Amino acid sequence: MSYKDKTREIEKEHIILDKHKTSLVEKIVNYIKDEWKFLIFLGLLVFALTFEFPYAIYKPGGSINMSERIEGENIYDEKGSLSMTYVSVVRGTFPFLLVSLLNQNWDIVPTEDITYEDADLDETLEIDRIYMKEAISNAEYVAYEHAGINYVEKDKRSVVTYVDKEAKTKLRYGDEILSIDGYEYTTLNEFQNYVGAKKVGDEVRIEYKRDEKIGTDVVTLIDVNGKPKVGLSLATISDFETDFDIDVKTKTSESGPSGGFITALAIYNRITERDITKGKVIMGTGTIDRYGTVGEIGGVKYKLLGAVRKGAEVFICPLENYEDALKVKKENDLNIVLISAKTFDEAIQKLDDL
Repeated sequence: MSYKDKTREIEKEHIILDKHKTSLVEKIVNYIKDEWKFLIFLGLLVFALTFEFPYAIYKPGGSINMSERIEGENIYDEKGSLSMTYVSVVRGTFPFLLVSLLNQNWDIVPTEDITYEDADLDETLEIDRIYMKEAISNAEYVAYEHAGINYVEKDKRSVVTYVDKEAKTKLRYGDEILSIDGYEYTTLNEFQNYVGAKKVGDEVRIEYKRDEKIGTDVVTLIDVNGKPKVGLSLATISDFETDFDIDVKTKTSESGPSGGFITALAIYNRITERDITKGKVIMGTGTIDRYGTVGEIGGVKYKLLGAVRKGAEVFICPLENYEDALKVKKENDLNIVLISAKTFDEAIQKLDDL
C-alpha cells in the first residue's frame, strides 16, 4: 500500500469517528430536549435532599457504656454499668427538617446557636474533641484523688480552643502552647499570672507546636475587661501513671466535655473495691473540673429520653439541669430514678443512698 493510500485510509477512519461523535452529541442534545422537565426535577430533588440549611436538628441520642471503655490492670469488676448519654445532632437538610416538624422530641436549632464564634459545624466538632480530651484528663485526676491512690501526672500540655477576634496573633485552635518568653509554665494559672503582670500593648513571645512542627509568634497583649490578655482560651490535658495503668477508649466520632462527670465515676468505680452501681444501669451527663465540680450541660432533654430508650434505671445530671430533666420526666411519664449532683462527692453519696 502506497503512502497516499495509507493517508486515505486514515482520513476515512477520522470521518467515521467524527460521524460517531456527531451522532452521540445529537443523541445527548435530543435527550435533553425531550426530557428537560425530568432533568430539572431531578436536579431540584438532589438539591433539596443534600443542601444544608443554616439549621441543625437535636433529637434523642444514645449512650456509651464507660464501664466497658475503662481498661487497665487489676481493675475491679462491677455488677451494673455507668454510661454517658449524648445528643444526636442531624444536619439541616430538607428531609430532616420536615421530619422534625412532625416529631415533638426533635427540635430545630440555628447552626449559629451550637457552633463556636467564627467556626462552622465541622470546626466546632474539632474543638469539642479537644474539650473531650480535657474532660477525660479531669476525670482521671478527680477519680484518683477521691480514690486516694498514688499517681504521677506527666506530659501536661495546654491546647488552644478559642482565639478572640481582637487577638493579635497567628495562633489558632489546636495549637499546643510550649512556652511564653522562654518560660515553660505547667498550669493555666501560671500562664494567666505571667500575662496579668504585664501591660496592654506589651509583647510576649509564644512558642507553639502545630502538626508536630514548632513555631513562634510575637503577640501584642490586648485589653479584655481592663486586663492585659493574649486573647486565647486553653484546655489543659495531662497523662497519668498509676498502678492500674488506666486507659479510656474513645472514638474519633466522639467529642465534647459533657461526658467528663460519668467518666470520673466510671474510673473511680473500677479502681475501688466498692461498687457504686449496685447492679443498676446508671446513665447521666455533666462536665467536671479538677475541683470535682459537676457543670451544666446542654440538651438534657434529649439525653434523658435517650437514656430511657436505652434501658437506664437511674439518670444523674448536674444540679443546674435537674429542673429541666424533671419536667421532661413528668411530661413523658418516664419510669426512671432522677438524681442531681453539684459535686463528685455529692454524686457518690447519692448513689450510695439509692
